[in-house]
Parts: sequence; structure tokens; C-alpha cells
Amino acid sequence: MATKKMPTANKVAVAVRPLTEMERDNLLADIYLSDLVYDALLERGEASKVADLAQEINHPHIGFALVRGALDRDAHEAPSRFVLMARLWNLKARYMDTTRSLERNLMDVIRLAGKPLSTAQLATELSVIYDRPSEVYFGLLSKVLSNKNLYFKGPGSSYGLAEWLPLVDSEDLTEVALDNKIKPEALAPFKALSAKVGWSKTTYGEASYKTVAALKGRPVSHRLLGVLAWSELGASYDPRAHLAACLSESRLVWLRAEKGKGRWITREAAEKLERLLADRVTLLTEEVEEAPAPVPVPVVVAVAEPVVEPELIAEPVVVVPEPEPVVEDTVKPLSVSDEDLAAIFTVLGERGVPVEVAELLALQYEVVPGDPSFKNDLALLDVALQADARFVHVGAGRFREADSLPPFVFDLPEFLAFPDLQFVSMDGEIMDEEIEDEGFAGSLRQDLLLPLAQDAGDDEENYTGGSLEDSSRVTLVVKAHHKEIGTFPLCQLPDDFFPSDAPVVEVTLREEDGTTHEIIVNNERRLAFNFFSLYEKIVADSGGCFQLASTPRSYEFRVEVLEETDPQVYLSQERYAELLSAREQAEESGDVATFDIVCELLGEYPRGLDFVQLLTEVNVVRRVTRRKLASILSNYFCFVQKAGTGQWRFDTKKRDMGTDRTKRKYLKR
Repeated sequence: MATKKMPTANKVAVAVRPLTEMERDNLLADIYLSDLVYDALLERGEASKVADLAQEINHPHIGFALVRGALDRDAHEAPSRFVLMARLWNLKARYMDTTRSLERNLMDVIRLAGKPLSTAQLATELSVIYDRPSEVYFGLLSKVLSNKNLYFKGPGSSYGLAEWLPLVDSEDLTEVALDNKIKPEALAPFKALSAKVGWSKTTYGEASYKTVAALKGRPVSHRLLGVLAWSELGASYDPRAHLAACLSESRLVWLRAEKGKGRWITREAAEKLERLLADRVTLLTEEVEEAPAPVPVPVVVAVAEPVVEPELIAEPVVVVPEPEPVVEDTVKPLSVSDEDLAAIFTVLGERGVPVEVAELLALQYEVVPGDPSFKNDLALLDVALQADARFVHVGAGRFREADSLPPFVFDLPEFLAFPDLQFVSMDGEIMDEEIEDEGFAGSLRQDLLLPLAQDAGDDEENYTGGSLEDSSRVTLVVKAHHKEIGTFPLCQLPDDFFPSDAPVVEVTLREEDGTTHEIIVNNERRLAFNFFSLYEKIVADSGGCFQLASTPRSYEFRVEVLEETDPQVYLSQERYAELLSAREQAEESGDVATFDIVCELLGEYPRGLDFVQLLTEVNVVRRVTRRKLASILSNYFCFVQKAGTGQWRFDTKKRDMGTDRTKRKYLKR
């Protein structure tokens, strides 16, 4: 009798869509955040509230909402790492079966951490599991951890699992790759790079960093690095020394080991993930809406049909009672006590940086975006903080300790002040007098409104540059006197480009590589401070350009230093040196009128200079307002603007002709 074959199902090929770069970055960000939360619980050594964990992490981009999201997300993962009990979060590793061997639990403690732990941390974790003093385990650990088949020693007193080390027992590269579960063909893109990074026993960390950095944010398996290092070093390769060196390299960040594999990213990539996480919270806060009030729903009650004769057909009876009023759960308004404010003051002191009011609300009251009372509570806390002298609002809903800003940001620097000087000519005529705008010659009234003509302490108090094609992106020009002292005037920026909800605000400028520059903006003085680190990257003494672009966070901007220079404000090194020399001479002499300075400068340009060019040069020699310079150009016969060009020229033959008497009626009294 023939045996029937079982029918076989046809295999169906399922196409798996590769992850987009954004999806991959979001997954990495979740892993990175989970590691931060795990480290925080390790450091605290006990079950903790979300707010306590956020405080332990103490990172301006990693707040309450992110920490709570990481913990909630972990509950849907397998295996989970965290557990919630009595409204406190704890490590799942602290609830291991005490009937199992100590060494098995010890290995699982390290395995769930996914990174090397110090002997102190291991003793603490074992003491929690077995409810015994941690001192009991120190001597025991020194013996257990000496087993090199199971553990390896990391930096300091830390130990990890030997299962994380690359396997290099074979003699053939293909076999070594397969032992580490790496397809041999996957090594091809790395071979040329690996030959250049300089593998040696003393450069494990440096060579690993160069390899990971070349991937520009992509995580690299440590086992892959081990195979590459072995391919260059052969039998002299030391897997333990390699991993220990990488763990000591500050530019590398270890992502938890899973299934025996750990991965590396660079510190720059980690900072990118932190910004990605911060963007999530920003978008969530902006999109949150108050929960709508519940709508009463009529209740329909069916009544039993009456018994009727077959010949009689009655309409069904439906009784619709009056709907009972729906009683909403009344949400009590937030009560901000002195104790709450004292706790918030402590938080700000520990952070040392501006903290968003939404983060303070979450830390103190565990109210986050999405909660029904979020917006009302946020507004109440904001009002309470602004009314308390212990706090200062620094814009975009952020606060810091009062009196923690440097004093110099509250006033116009003396270096930028315009000296009030008076000069008298040999004929007894008062020089450098200022006239009303109506008396200005040529195009000067329009030139005065150019953003590049204005300056801190001498502007229109609002942006006069006209509309921009893209209001979220601006190109700015640095003048010499601002580069000297690290400042920048707001006259070049559209109104409200920087936060304007506080007199003094703090903003962050971030370059493409993650480098940040912390800027303080005085909206009343219309001057921004602390540009020194950015200006170091601008070569030109005057006229260098940089570009700012807004981001989802209203207090953070992308910044890019441009290679171009502005033709009206640019000064070559040679010309700048000449002007500085003229400044010294004018200061030593003490009797050089601004009129004389203008004559000397314009005399060097037979074809003339436009108003902004001349104003730039004059301001290096002596600080002068645009209206003072416009008055001098309009008031003296020797200065002439060539029609249709905007260029001002100096006629040396008319220097002794003095002022135009017809302008006397415009003199400011």
C-alpha cells in the first residue's frame, strides 16, 4: 500500500522594507534612552519615582516625559528590563529567583544591564536580590569574577561577560567571521578602512573610534571591530584588552549587549540621539490639547411588549427618560505651595541650566502633555515661578535661578558706546553737529534704515529690512567691533526671531556636527552676548557671515558659518590693521574731529564708498552713530554723492569751504 505524502505549503516570499534613516535613528534613540534609565536605577540602588530618575540622569534633553515613555515602552518589550510596583519603578533583575545559584543570578544581572558593572554595583544588586548586606558579597565576587571563561575585567573595577568578546580561535578570516555570526562578504566594505585606522595593542580605542566614526552614526558591532582588528594583528590580538580600551574611550558610547553582542556609536551620534529625543517632547507639548468635556448620551430603555390579540397590532413602546446629568470628574486647579517652589529651586540649582516649565511641572507634580489638566497647570506654575524672586524667566517657558546670569548681559558694553565729543574748528565753528533727518542729502534717509547701517544702541528698535523669502532662516554679518567682544546686534534679525517673552533670554546655536554655542539675548538692549566660540570659526575680521535657521525648539537654532563675506562690511586684514592704527592716533591726539576722520578715509577711495562701507570703516576708528555720519556727509560741501550710484566722494578742494548754511535750519538743538 502506497504511503501518501503530506501536502506541503507553498513558501511565500515576504519582502521586508528596510528601515528609513529616521526610523533607524528613533529605534537607536529608544535603546540609548533605556540604557540611561537603567544606569539611573543602578546608581540609585532602589525603587524610584520617574521624577527621581529624571533628576538622576540630570540631562537638559532627557526629562520626565522621556523617562516615563521609556519605562512604559519597556513594558511591551520582551524581555522587559523594568518593573512597576506600588507606583515605583525598579530593575526587573532585582526580583530574581533566590533558589537559583548565585552565579546564575550574577550573570543575569550583568546580562540585563547589558554593560560591565563595578564590583560595588554587583554587590549592591546581589544584596537587594538576597536581602543581605552588600559587604557579604565583596569577597565572594573577587573569587567568582576571576573565572575568565565567564567574565572579563573592564576599566577600573568593572566586569562584563566573556560572551561579549569577539571569538578569534580560528586561523582563517572567513571562519573567524562566521564564528562571530558575521557574513564574510559583509567585511569587504571595511577592509580598506581597517588598514588605515592603525590597529595596534596600544591603539585599540583610537582605531575603534575612527572605524565607528566613519559610519557616521550607524552602530557598529564590537564583534565586527574585533574581527577587523584580528585581521590586522593576527595572533597578537587581545579581545579583552580591546573591549576594555573601547570602554575607556570617551568618544565611544556602548549600547547594551543583546544576544551576546554589544554595539558602539560615537559621542557625536549619541548627542544627535539626545536632540532627537528632545524634539519628541517639543512636538508633543506643542500638539497637546485639552481633553474635550464629556457629552451626555441619552439612555434608551426597552420596555417589554404587551400581550395583544393576533388581530391587534400595536406600535412598540419605547420609553426615553430624561438623561441624567453627567457629572464630570472635577480637576482641582494646581496648588503651588512654598514647599513645591523650594523643591523646584533645588532642581534648578542642581541642573545649573535653564529648565522648561513643562519639565518642572512633570518633575514636581507628574503632570505631562496629554493629561487633562496639563495646559491649565502649566499656566499656573508659570505664573507662580514668574512671581517668585528666586527664579528668573529666560524665555521660551524656561527658568533658572535668579542672579545666575552674568551681570554684563544687562547693559550695553562701554566698548560699544558712542562718545559724546565736541570739536571746534580753527575758525571757531562747531564741528560734527547733527541735523534732523529732513536735512539729509541724497539717499541717506533710506540708507539709515538698512539693517547693516544700524547697530546696538543705534537702531530703529524693530526690523526694517523688509520681508524675507524664508523667515525661518537668516544670513547675518559680523562687524569688527562686535567680533572683538563677542556680541551681535538684533537689528539684523527679524522681530521675534529669537524668543521675546522675557527681557533676557537664553538660546542655543547648534552646528551640524553637534557643537553648541550658548547665547544670551538682551531684548531690551537689542544685543546678544557670548558669540566668542562661534566667532573663532569666522576668519574675516569684519564682514564674515553665518546663517541661522529655526528648529522645533523655539530656543534652539541651527548655525552654519559661511565662507562668503559681505562686500559692504568686509575689511581685509591689511585694511583692518590700518584702521586700528588710525584709531590709536585719533585717541592719542584727542583733537581729531569725526569730520577729519571721514575726510581721511574717503580720501583713500577716489571712486568713493557707499554709506554702509564708510560707516563700517569710521566705526573701527571711532564709534559714531549713523545719523551723526549722515549729518556730516550732508552738512559739508566737500562730501558729494554721485547720482545713481550711492557712492560718497571727498572733494579735497572744497574741504575749507565749511558747512552748507542752508542746513542750519535742520540743526538739532
